[in-house]
Amino acid sequence: MSPSQHVNKLKQAMQDMAATSPAPTASSADASEQSRNSIVQRSRLGKRAVTFHIDEAAQKQLRLLCVDTDRTSQSLLEEALNDLFRKHIRSAIA
Repeated sequence: MSPSQHVNKLKQAMQDMAATSPAPTASSADASEQSRNSIVQRSRLGKRAVTFHIDEAAQKQLRLLCVDTDRTSQSLLEEALNDLFRKHIRSAIA
């Protein structure tokens, strides 16, 4: 069997497998969505993650500020965003 015949045979087998496998049902899609939502903390519902990069020194300073103020980085960064919004005459909604 030549290499091209072998490849064609593999392609046909994969197509046959795809044709015989059952299509996902709405209930399995709903179950998948529910399992993803069930691992999200309630405090994060309706919120979006914002990721950015900072220098290692700034990250260390943020951690120390968290310890000094007994607050989470989440609450400190929300305060910083609200200050930024106010500076630019926007509603403090973070």
